[in-house]
Amino acid sequence: MNIGLLKNFRKRRPHLLDLLMLAVVSAFVIFPALGQNRHWASREIRHAEITREIAESGDYLVPKLLGKTYYDKPPVMHTAAAVLTRIVGEPSMTLVRMPSAIAGILGVLATYGVGLLLLDRSTALVGAFALLGMPGYSLMARQARPDMILCFSVIVSCLFLCMGMRKHKGLSRSLFFIIAGLLAGLGVVTKGPFGILFPIFFAVLVPFRRQDLKRLRIDWIFFTFGVLAVISVWAIPAYLRDHGEYLRRVIFQPDLDVSKGGNGGPFYYVWMLLLPALPLSLFLPVAIVDLRRRGYSALLAVAGAIFIVISCIPQKRRHYLLPLYPFLALEIAASIVRHSKTSKLVRRAAWVLISLSVVAIPIYFAIIQPIVHPSEDPDMLFAKEVLSVVEQDAKIYCAKGEEEMAWVGRQHKRICKLPIDLSASMVLRQAESKSYLVIDEHGLTALLKITESLPIELILAQKTGREKSMLFRVKEKSFDIP
Repeated sequence: MNIGLLKNFRKRRPHLLDLLMLAVVSAFVIFPALGQNRHWASREIRHAEITREIAESGDYLVPKLLGKTYYDKPPVMHTAAAVLTRIVGEPSMTLVRMPSAIAGILGVLATYGVGLLLLDRSTALVGAFALLGMPGYSLMARQARPDMILCFSVIVSCLFLCMGMRKHKGLSRSLFFIIAGLLAGLGVVTKGPFGILFPIFFAVLVPFRRQDLKRLRIDWIFFTFGVLAVISVWAIPAYLRDHGEYLRRVIFQPDLDVSKGGNGGPFYYVWMLLLPALPLSLFLPVAIVDLRRRGYSALLAVAGAIFIVISCIPQKRRHYLLPLYPFLALEIAASIVRHSKTSKLVRRAAWVLISLSVVAIPIYFAIIQPIVHPSEDPDMLFAKEVLSVVEQDAKIYCAKGEEEMAWVGRQHKRICKLPIDLSASMVLRQAESKSYLVIDEHGLTALLKITESLPIELILAQKTGREKSMLFRVKEKSFDIP
């Protein structure tokens, strides 16, 4: 027995060393300057403030933004970051981005695992490193957005599906499919039906022309059980809280309505696929040549299925392609490894370009970005300036930057979002003493078109990006309300 265990360990030792090396290199790429405040990705500050409010309230079930229920996303990423915040005791961008960073590292390891099971060790290593060097992947792993959690859940679900299909019978086969379902369920809770749809593509397309993989039949029951188990852990308590009102608003929220809101042309995702996948996408012609010779590629079929589904959705957002990258990386890596045996040009180009792409990301964030952007994000600086001027108990009406104000001030109760419509004038005229207005030039112009005058006086003006942001003090009530 001991001899068998020793032989098994020796057999797996190279794979364990590969995983350790990938984990270390991934941490080197993703962790440097993770908490930087010089540039914020779209909606990062929103997710940061939601996380802070969850940590403050201790309510991990229903997310809130500025004290109001947030229906756009379930709090998977936010809850993980909020737990870290409660442990540390102080919110920070490092903690808010940490779930994405960890998911990104685990996604690289899972990609290696899928490559090892379907291809070979060399291809798995090249594919994992190439994925890490893709800007579209590694940059998303450094952002406080739920997309990397979805990507992680999809690729790990596919890993366990592959492990289950390699087992032709036995309890372990069923267990692998249950775990795959659990990860797919996590993806569903994180970002909707893509979490289960993409692993299904994998389970259907990968076993084609492979004798070592047994398709799922009754095993779909175990997979579905895992999916429903995870969804139930979140959905049942959420339903019991308000008899399903929150769940209904989440399911029918506008962000999930893919029938409208289209933007971008039919070839929008072609460029969004090629550019964030550089430099690996330069080797795509090599993969296409291989495809013509071999006739079918399971991983390219999975990537193609994901691409078609995403392209058919009217809403065009570049981060939707993220779950596609691990499969594309493995397929192109397989072509690189094959052609490297006969072509020195392919071998040398792959070594140089992939290596440079891996080291370029930490070099940029740790060295180049502090030089190019020596100061903090201008909206953050303006929020700090505002909070240093206004009284601690003053109410701040924000026509812009309300999330920044709440995050910088570490509290949201005195921050009020002000819509730019007819109600804004009434709100400001009825505002209590010690109230302020934060607005930019564009918003102020739009507001003054609606109402001729406002009871405000300018206190502070500062350039933030292309426009000037302004702080006004709301004057004391000294006239009748119209």
